[in-house]
Amino acid sequence: MLASTDVGPVLWIEVTAISKNGDETPVTLKRRYKDLKHKARALPNSNLLDALAQAAWKQLNKNTIDEKKPPITSIRIEVWKTHFDAKSLRPQQTKIALKTFDFNR
Repeated sequence: MLASTDVGPVLWIEVTAISKNGDETPVTLKRRYKDLKHKARALPNSNLLDALAQAAWKQLNKNTIDEKKPPITSIRIEVWKTHFDAKSLRPQQTKIALKTFDFNR
């Protein structure tokens, strides 16, 4: 029997919107992007991370823009993995992918 810890809560993605002045806001992707998020988490290659950034950008642009806030110019995607120490079982997080997509065009 095979077992793997490379699934579920052991791997996770953080999507962050970055404004023109550097403010960062976490992005919660809508349910329709769940499969894309799971694929990017399992295999964080450039194509999947780009598709996820495009989805986040599309979602953010559909929301009402607050004229008082600086515009969003980029999306950062991070993929993290939790490792458990063999002796103490303490969790340790490692960033396995990081990519920032600039939409300031």
